[in-house]
Amino acid sequence: MSLKTNRYKKHIRGFVFALAFIILLSACSGGGNTSSTPPEASNPPSSSSEENKEPLKISIIAYPASGMMPLDGTKTQKLLEERFNVKFEVLPVDASQPEKFNLYWAQGETADVIMAFGGSYTALVDQGLFREISTEQLYKNMPVWMQKIESLVGDPELVKTLIPYKGKLYSIPFTHGPLMESGIMIARKDWMNKLGIEKQPENLEEFEALLKAFTEDDPDGNNKKDTYGIHGGQRYHFNYVWGAYGLMPKTYTQQNGSITYTSILPQYKEALKLIQKWYKAGYIDPEFVTDDRTQQRNKWSEGKFGILADNAFWMDSTRGENGVLTMLEMKNSAAQFEFLQPFKGPDGNKGSYIDFPTLNGDGAIYFGKDASDEVVAKMMEIKETLASDWELYKQVYFGTEGADYTADANGKLKISPDLNIEKINKAGIAQTFSLMPITMDWMKNTMNERDELVHSQGLEQPKVFNGMDFAVSNINEVQEKKETDVVKIVDEYYINAITGKVDIDATWDSYVESVNKSGLREILAKFESLYKESK
Repeated sequence: MSLKTNRYKKHIRGFVFALAFIILLSACSGGGNTSSTPPEASNPPSSSSEENKEPLKISIIAYPASGMMPLDGTKTQKLLEERFNVKFEVLPVDASQPEKFNLYWAQGETADVIMAFGGSYTALVDQGLFREISTEQLYKNMPVWMQKIESLVGDPELVKTLIPYKGKLYSIPFTHGPLMESGIMIARKDWMNKLGIEKQPENLEEFEALLKAFTEDDPDGNNKKDTYGIHGGQRYHFNYVWGAYGLMPKTYTQQNGSITYTSILPQYKEALKLIQKWYKAGYIDPEFVTDDRTQQRNKWSEGKFGILADNAFWMDSTRGENGVLTMLEMKNSAAQFEFLQPFKGPDGNKGSYIDFPTLNGDGAIYFGKDASDEVVAKMMEIKETLASDWELYKQVYFGTEGADYTADANGKLKISPDLNIEKINKAGIAQTFSLMPITMDWMKNTMNERDELVHSQGLEQPKVFNGMDFAVSNINEVQEKKETDVVKIVDEYYINAITGKVDIDATWDSYVESVNKSGLREILAKFESLYKESK
């Protein structure tokens, strides 16, 4: 009995907002039972009838602060209990510790409500530890919540395909703004000004010209040829370039009803050839292969290259000196930034890297197999209210005004510099109870003008999915067994191709054949079957 986490580690990195920017919180996941009886909560009781009823008892595995066990009896818990006539029992379970979390279930323990933390809970669902809930009631009782989910994913029909598991619904789905923001390419605007470059690149040819200028035309004015156009490593690598070819590497893609793999497509080959050309010309930092993220960012802050691809999360002012904009400004007060828009490729494609949405992992809400319909309905009511009522959300997430945060005349919030994880845990604020699908209209309440610009762009610019770009309602077990072998070959070829160690045209066919033989054919065949079952 185990909680799978590897596939979702990338979400743990990015799953934070507002308070989390400052205190470096992290994230995780939960499960559902086979009772098909829908919870009846379309007409919540009036406050007067609630006062005459005994509080509804709910045992809950709350969302943990990093490294801290959620506490029972916090002021936030008491606020929610009074508002919704419930009595929570916050169980001493830290869902961020997979071994301890798995042991809890292995020992036969249970909970009414499980706030998911960072992994896939399908194994626990398969073992019958969580109950089914009603899709109809989800949409009926949580219209604002689901509207926010749909606006973040961008496709209501995709949402309906993503939320079931094996054709049934086991959780209240979750995602939020920082998870659904695609990567942005930042260019040194001060370098562009010095070199007389007045506009952003609109196609690959103009982007190449920008790389060349940043490499060859002494943009930093030190009379040395010691800069590169782009680094090209780490999570967001050459994101707009791949988007210009209509794909992201190592992604399972649906094309006209058939499933294939982007890293064997002709478009991928052509993109590799173009990036290889830039590498040979010296526009790409040759150490992108071995640099870790810290080394990449150190070089960026020192002005060693002119274009960096990253997430708006790391551009936010609340990241402080860890933010990729601030870290450069601290060393060079004259630095300015141009937030590039995705540019077009040979066939008119454009877009930016974004992970395919997962709505049943981090932040989703599952229910133990013995949870009553009344408990399910009440949690839907609580979560819908948090998604609808800014004043309540502000109290439950940000804490006490004047102590945990302050608000200016325009309602912009500023988090207290004294607020740390221990205080958050003691108060039960932040993610403990109040995670909800935060969208830009609420996100901007803690942002300055530049923050709003980058977050808006990350949410609104054209996106190209990474990992996969279609939904199935079951696990591809063949993928879990054989993908490591596939990725090993793909990664090795990727580096050798870009750095010119192989002739791409001469080796392409043998590369594709070796990828297929390593297990890709079987993985794709299984995806074909799962995709047909999901339609």
